[in-house]
Parts: sequence; C-alpha cells; structure tokens
Amino acid sequence: MMDKLCVSERRIQILNFLVLRKHTTRMELAFEFDVSVNTIVRDIEYISSFAPVYTKQGKNGGIYILPEYRSYKNYLSASEELCLYRLMDSVTNDERKILHEIITKFTKNKI
Repeated sequence: MMDKLCVSERRIQILNFLVLRKHTTRMELAFEFDVSVNTIVRDIEYISSFAPVYTKQGKNGGIYILPEYRSYKNYLSASEELCLYRLMDSVTNDERKILHEIITKFTKNKI
C-alpha cells in the first residue's frame, strides 16, 4: 500500500500502474492506493478521458490499458537514441537485436 496521495498524483500513479501491468481490478487499485472502490471508479473515468483505459465485465474482467499506449516519460531523448545506435556497431548480432528492440520500444516515432 502507498501513502496517501493528492487526487492528481494518485491518478498519475494509477496510469503508471496500468502502463506497467496492462490489467488490474478496481479492488486491487483500491488496496494499492488505500482508497475506496468508488474513488477508483471516478479516477478511472477521469483517466479514460485522455488515455486509452477501458473496463471489461465478467470473467477476465477488470481495468485495461491498450498495449500500444506509451507514456511520454518512456521515450528516449534524441541523444540517448543516437548513443544506442552507435553502440550497435560494436556489439554481437544478438546484442544488436536487443538494442534495436529497446530503441523501438522507447522511441516516440516507431521504426
């Protein structure tokens, strides 16, 4: 469980939680953020107004975020990306593939 956060901080943390996990439940979020399920419902409603968050009822239900959603905080800077490309010239083929996956995953404009 986390310490109490202000509303905006909590909502940012919920979005980050979803970005990492891709799926959760209202109960899990309520426990994690030490708030009521009703508060989580309101938070998810607000978050879904600007991020691709949706809910699903029934078996395997819960709160989801589209897998392709990437928070701006996860982007490489131009200098970080350039550094990784330079490293690709001095590594093995397997390592080159890994570096390419990292660049693809964390670059604003997909390669």
